[in-house]
Amino acid sequence: MRILYIDNRRYGHNADLHIDFISFLHKNKYDRIIPYGDNLKRHFKDAISINRRGVSKQLNKIIAKYKPHAILTYNCNGSSYEVGLDNISLYKWVSDALSKVDIPKFHITTDYCRSGFRQDQAKWFEYVGCSAGIFRHKESLKYPLGVDKFWLPFSVDAGLYKKYGQKDVAKKNKKVGFIGTAHDTGKLYINRMMAIDFLKKEKMLKTTSIVDKKKFKREMLFGPKYVRFITGNMFGLTCGGTCNYFTAKYLQIPAAYSMLVCADTNGLEMFPKDTYILFDRNNLEEMREKIMFHINNTGETREKIDCLNKYVLEKHNHDKRARDLRRIIKRFV
Repeated sequence: MRILYIDNRRYGHNADLHIDFISFLHKNKYDRIIPYGDNLKRHFKDAISINRRGVSKQLNKIIAKYKPHAILTYNCNGSSYEVGLDNISLYKWVSDALSKVDIPKFHITTDYCRSGFRQDQAKWFEYVGCSAGIFRHKESLKYPLGVDKFWLPFSVDAGLYKKYGQKDVAKKNKKVGFIGTAHDTGKLYINRMMAIDFLKKEKMLKTTSIVDKKKFKREMLFGPKYVRFITGNMFGLTCGGTCNYFTAKYLQIPAAYSMLVCADTNGLEMFPKDTYILFDRNNLEEMREKIMFHINNTGETREKIDCLNKYVLEKHNHDKRARDLRRIIKRFV
């Protein structure tokens, strides 16, 4: 298929989850991506820059030239209303023009309505004329929407994780690794914050270097360095936050061949049972006991890690997710 991809977001440390996935579709010839947006040249050589003086006219010319089968838009955040990164604000420059185009349209959103449901955000899908809303978190499906909606979980670059993952459990640090956001987000990640503080006190935690002590900001790692950090520890910690999201780390930790230590969240039920350590912030001592058990029983630990690792790399890689997205679009094209 030919897909007109419209996205003017500048991507940073999460690029591998979002724009790199779209780039994967193009590079591996699942679909021909026609990229339209000022910040896409870093990811696509033939990206079309925006003509702000005539977006509607430009969009019609692009459609006439490339004859796309579908239009795809994407928001890697979708919840930051205060800084204009919600769906309405992010696509304000092209929404009117899109609403007049009679081609199947699909919008993928991460962190949709994280701080609670907003009717105007749901109405935006209808105004633009989306055939379907596609959400990266299963929890987002609970909100009412005037168009069809689908869950498209995150995925991993299987080749990257296979290349840099350490499969020898004996060579890993016998600690719980954590990389990401926590204490600088208010109560959003209260579960992981409490687990981090507990594990730190128990001298069982491994984190990246602190770059800002006041804001508890830690060093960001990318690509191979990110995988090496996760895989260097026998365990990896994450949670879905108070918004109950199935975040990317639920997949990245087992993909890196480390044991997942996590809070319960919507979507976790798809994993094989007993292949991860579930923690409750009200009973963190139990988490410590489970971790110690697996440190002392490496044979059983290896079996569980191996089971979930194979499941993630087979069922949640970019190739599988590309096919999932294509099946959704094909319903309407």
